[in-house]
Amino acid sequence: MSKKEILFTCFILLGVIFFASCDRQRDVKKIDLSRTEEIKDLLEKPSKIKIGLVPEQDIRKMAARYEPLAEYLSKKLEKEVVLVYLDSYGEVCDKFIYKQLDAAFFGSFSYTLTHVKAGIEPIARPDYQGISTYRGLIVVREDSNIKNITDMRSKRLALVHQATYAGYLYPLYYFKGHGIKDLEGYFSKIIFAGSHDKAIFTLLKNEADIACPKDLVYQRIIKENPDLEKKLVILSASGPVPSNALCVSKELDPILKNKLKDALLNLHKEVEAIPVLESLGADKFIETKDNNYQCLYDIINALGIDLNTYPYYERSDMGFDRTK
Repeated sequence: MSKKEILFTCFILLGVIFFASCDRQRDVKKIDLSRTEEIKDLLEKPSKIKIGLVPEQDIRKMAARYEPLAEYLSKKLEKEVVLVYLDSYGEVCDKFIYKQLDAAFFGSFSYTLTHVKAGIEPIARPDYQGISTYRGLIVVREDSNIKNITDMRSKRLALVHQATYAGYLYPLYYFKGHGIKDLEGYFSKIIFAGSHDKAIFTLLKNEADIACPKDLVYQRIIKENPDLEKKLVILSASGPVPSNALCVSKELDPILKNKLKDALLNLHKEVEAIPVLESLGADKFIETKDNNYQCLYDIINALGIDLNTYPYYERSDMGFDRTK
């Protein structure tokens, strides 16, 4: 074969390869590499909004309550909203530190911790028939004969988690106010139930003598099981703190944050959102800001807690030393 024939054959092959390549890429979106904003847009815009839920109660009940809200927000924001069910109250803080969540429903103490450690911002919280706060409770069984702090000596105490107000911080404040600083020395056993409903059931199953849940969960359980009200006695209740508020990451796009906030604050005005509010047991959402937590900050300061260094996660150096 002559040199001309070889060159002609190579030219034909290159042409075939070129046109085949063009055909394969016909449906592929072309990006102008000089337009950096287009590349940045593709890389940074999340396809989903991830909202975390702390383990306030059994995961199946939480799903029944919050899934309708996620579906509604997905339609309203035109972006898929995914609920992330967390294993512990401490985990939610880490999720924001490592930028793995866009938002989450926070209990009051876990909010203050994560606000300091990760810069989250509260935007709205549910209002339950005019009530948008909750209280911590000290609860005993009716047949326990525990009437006061003296009767609690050497009994079993069921707390929730070290990153909760009702299930940890308020009990510390309550017992300190009664002169008890060493809980391990005063009680025969300290149990961390992990959720507010589990703390109550631990009490009902006689695995603990005193439980420290939040009143909203307590009332929900009583409503579902009216007979239990006769079996339990509330010995003390804390002052009110904001109920679980939706807080957003400082990394969330401001436009998306405002859309999310508006969707929540106007939820009660939308007919299609009626089932959403019913599933939450709420009337509406109200605006929430950091200064709404001032009473909680006062208690934190009274206990001498430094939120910057507070060991919120489940580690051996956190909370009570269970090895003693």
